[in-house]
Amino acid sequence: MWFCVRRPREFFASLFGRLFHDIKAEERLLELKKKYEEEERKRASVEDKLKKLELEQQGSAQEKDELKTEISRLTSALKKTSKEADDTQVKLRQEQSEKGIVQQERSKLQDTYQKLQKDLSSYQLQLSSYQQQLLVRENEKKVLRNEKLALQAKFDDQTTLLNDRTRELQGAQAFLSKADTLSGAEVIRLVDELNQEIMQTAAFISDSFDFVRKPEHLDEMKEASARTSELIGPTMTSLLGAVQHGEDPLLIQVALQAATVEFSRWIIMTWDFDGLQAEQPLAEIYNDVRDTESQAVSGRWRALTRSHAQKLALQEADVHSTMVAHISDTLVIVMIAAGCTKNYEETYREFTMKFGERVSNIVRMAARLNRAMGEEVTSADLWPTHAAAGEKFETESMKDFDEGSGAQSGVVLCTTALGLQRSEKVGNGEGAEYKTMTLAKPRVALEAIADGMEREENSSSAGFAGN
Repeated sequence: MWFCVRRPREFFASLFGRLFHDIKAEERLLELKKKYEEEERKRASVEDKLKKLELEQQGSAQEKDELKTEISRLTSALKKTSKEADDTQVKLRQEQSEKGIVQQERSKLQDTYQKLQKDLSSYQLQLSSYQQQLLVRENEKKVLRNEKLALQAKFDDQTTLLNDRTRELQGAQAFLSKADTLSGAEVIRLVDELNQEIMQTAAFISDSFDFVRKPEHLDEMKEASARTSELIGPTMTSLLGAVQHGEDPLLIQVALQAATVEFSRWIIMTWDFDGLQAEQPLAEIYNDVRDTESQAVSGRWRALTRSHAQKLALQEADVHSTMVAHISDTLVIVMIAAGCTKNYEETYREFTMKFGERVSNIVRMAARLNRAMGEEVTSADLWPTHAAAGEKFETESMKDFDEGSGAQSGVVLCTTALGLQRSEKVGNGEGAEYKTMTLAKPRVALEAIADGMEREENSSSAGFAGN
């Protein structure tokens, strides 16, 4: 469109140039006409003179000659003037012809100019219309953009509200949901797998070290015995220091099992791995919640509280490595108390190289049971059971470590495998009751297991064993 507008300007410039040229040609033609008229007047004047000369010819002969000469000159001048007049007429005709052509071209150009003027006016009208439409479109675009921003803001508000309501609903569902993610049978299987791993690991450890008491290790043995007495009881500690283990390390295996079982039981039952120093307060709060609320509410409270308490306490990797180090140290202490031929540092180094992975697996399995009993089962309360050292053996609630003994009574020496108990609160308020059942009995070693085992004859060692 701009090309069309620009081209007429160039055309008009050319047209005006041609018109200017025509005006010059007309001026030149007028000059030629004037010149021709002047020549005509001169020729008429000459003819008059010739006539006068002819009349005067009869004058003198001298004048006649002069007149002839003058006539000859005038004749030549007349011929020249006639020729010039003819040339002027030819030029005039040519100029007139060119003028007609120019006039025709000018007429065409004027027509073209008028058409272009009309086209230009039409284009200008269209341009104005397009500009007006563009302005309308821009205004509509601004309106739509503002509407879009308003809708986006409204959508963002709705999304935020929806997310808030979703979180609130999820929080409510966490307390309203009664479905367990694990069944009782699956938990029993996890407990059995843990017990098997503990037993096999203890057997491998007891068979991998030599046990002969050496005088140079007496101080380490006394210190180790003081520590093991708190964990597995004074009776087991006394037997470890009195019985000879060189031929049969069974008692060491039982002690290792007892220490690992006790540590695993703590891992399964803990609320926060002692990272928040809130074990006792959380347990007391839960007991109050369980007494006053329904099983569904108390179970979900337990699951959420234990999950978040453990997240705040320690990083999972830190908890795992700490537990592995504690169990490894405890088991090495048990072996030192039993008279391991190597000192603590050597025993610990060899122990971690050979059995570090197995201990890590035990910790992992116990932590899995912590999550299973604490978070994944809410329709009832599950907990691992054991028997305390010195407790009376009862077949209704315990199993003997030595299944072939057929013992029906005795005194518990230690627990070698965890049991599993289930308790569900039925109803709420004053009419509520607890239904408790044993899903798996703990396995225990009786004090009679040491009967017939060869004792240490050295008096100093016997005296140490009694401490």
